[in-house]
Amino acid sequence: MLSKKREANNYLSPQEKKRKIIQLILLLLPISVSYLSKFKLKIPLPGCPLLAYLGVPCPGWGLTRSFQAIAQGNLSEAINFHLFGPILFMIFLSLTVHLTQEIIKNKSISNFYIEIIKNSNYQIIFLFMLWGYHLTRLQNLWKTGELYTSFIHSSLIQWMLTGY
Repeated sequence: MLSKKREANNYLSPQEKKRKIIQLILLLLPISVSYLSKFKLKIPLPGCPLLAYLGVPCPGWGLTRSFQAIAQGNLSEAINFHLFGPILFMIFLSLTVHLTQEIIKNKSISNFYIEIIKNSNYQIIFLFMLWGYHLTRLQNLWKTGELYTSFIHSSLIQWMLTGY
């Protein structure tokens, strides 16, 4: 009796199914754009607002180019663009397959990787690693003078200095 009750609880409600479809679409967007760029299709993507206004790249700086390099089969170039690009790409692909299965079967499926991704301790560790990597990249830009130059010439700083 208990197993039947647990099995019945695995079915997705209409709201859960809708949420999973939206999640699937959001996961497919960067993957699709990456593969479309392989065919030299120019898709206008919004730039990094932090870089545009402050001249400071965000922690995701280089992820789009990293995903595009993966789609073209160039793993070393992907790692050069962003160390976490290949890892995030694999996570996106895994979650895409997982969500597709859940939507088709109309059931919630639990696997070890889903439990890892949902675990807040792993999320915090991943964020600290990402920030550590980002700060290292910023330090390298500072050493070369690129960060200072980019910051001074950013639109927000220019607006503050000149008034327009």
